[in-house]
Amino acid sequence: MKIIKTALIFLGALLAAFFAAAYFSASESRFECRGVVTEQGVESPARVFLKLERYRWWVGLWSDSWGSAWIEVPSETVIYVGQITNAGDLLAFWEPHDKFRGNFSTLSKTLGVGIYQGRVFEGTCTSVSQ
Repeated sequence: MKIIKTALIFLGALLAAFFAAAYFSASESRFECRGVVTEQGVESPARVFLKLERYRWWVGLWSDSWGSAWIEVPSETVIYVGQITNAGDLLAFWEPHDKFRGNFSTLSKTLGVGIYQGRVFEGTCTSVSQ
């Protein structure tokens, strides 16, 4: 009976540690970005929103991504980026098959990203509350 009780306590602690690691594995930041969208050489003012999840160090034990991002162009599209690499203060966004999508500077808070159909957004971001 004592062995079963010890095993259940150990299993409960293991499950609690797993759920804590899963729940606290990312920190989320949200930004409003103002800049321009360039399409076939023509620039037009634009505003996009960026939700950035940066993974904690222990996620590197099972993933090679530094985080994930959602880029929303209001009333047009939402882009999900599931692969982010870190190069100092620059986060690089990648599509599947190692296709470069864009980047975000954590130092200057600038975003440059391909939206869709040859359109590219470039602008400066400010933090917004969640």
